[in-house]
Amino acid sequence: MVSDREIALEQALVAIIGAAIASGLDVKSLIDNATAGLLGNASYRWAEHPHELNAIQVMIDAYDQVK
Repeated sequence: MVSDREIALEQALVAIIGAAIASGLDVKSLIDNATAGLLGNASYRWAEHPHELNAIQVMIDAYDQVK
């Protein structure tokens, strides 16, 4: 069962991505860079495997909802 927090976090991500697209930002490149950072152990990665892969999929799914 999905928690209220999970729903809120996913909605927040979709809203941020949608606003970024509406602002003219290159969101695809941003997601690509975030993906590379998660896979490359960037300073903003704190979750371990398999959570970083799940996070990447969530970003892609959120982007696909609003692109």
